[in-house]
Amino acid sequence: MKLTEYLEILSYDVAFWLAGIANSDYPIEKIGELAIEVSPKLRAAAIIVLLTKADIDAFFHNLIRSAKCRVVYLQRLSQAGILNDHHQASGRVDPFLDAVAAADFATARQIVGLSLTEWQQGHEYEDDYCYAQILHSLITLPRNESRLQVLFERFEKALSGQSDARLAICKVIAEGNKQDFNQAFEDLLAQRAAQIESDKTRHQMEDPVVIAERQVYIEGLAILRIADKLGFATQFEYRFCPSIARVDMRKPFPGE
Repeated sequence: MKLTEYLEILSYDVAFWLAGIANSDYPIEKIGELAIEVSPKLRAAAIIVLLTKADIDAFFHNLIRSAKCRVVYLQRLSQAGILNDHHQASGRVDPFLDAVAAADFATARQIVGLSLTEWQQGHEYEDDYCYAQILHSLITLPRNESRLQVLFERFEKALSGQSDARLAICKVIAEGNKQDFNQAFEDLLAQRAAQIESDKTRHQMEDPVVIAERQVYIEGLAILRIADKLGFATQFEYRFCPSIARVDMRKPFPGE
């Protein structure tokens, strides 16, 4: 099946799930599942429209839609005073990364402001929690350096001696280590490539989301956005992170 055909399938799915997100009467205990379902589909649609149509604005707009679904979900929980919903854990970082990759730092900071700051044991892995909190800190001013250091130490401890390129790239950025950035980022891309190969080996089901996300690495694009914003010298082109995905949005998000 061609990527363009996957886009048609995704469009129907996205419309269905977005209708639930937009419904203020939708049961609050179920909206987390909606948000978790629709964000990967929007991300995949963004990637496919970028690759098949070179539609930069549609790429960014779909990423922003994904992030705003997370905002709606977190806002509803906040209004209801709910602090223990399974999908509320900050380690569910993908919609935040979508906002950052689209250079929509306002929406990314909305997610930060609505996110829980404590580890939700049983709902997220501790390393994912630390990673999310560190990324949140990297786009927040003023930066809480002492808390950031605690998070790095906790992240490293949670890995139990295993290496993780996410930790290394975050350290390089937090320390302003511009000399080592490109190598740390290449290591992150190598880790992503290894994960893709591992998924193929175990015969991961190749649905539109999986196929799209193997082509373009939104997390990597988000890291590049943060690095660019902090004055790091980044390369024009990287594996999984095409330069067309790093230009400026031309048409503002319609704000639906």
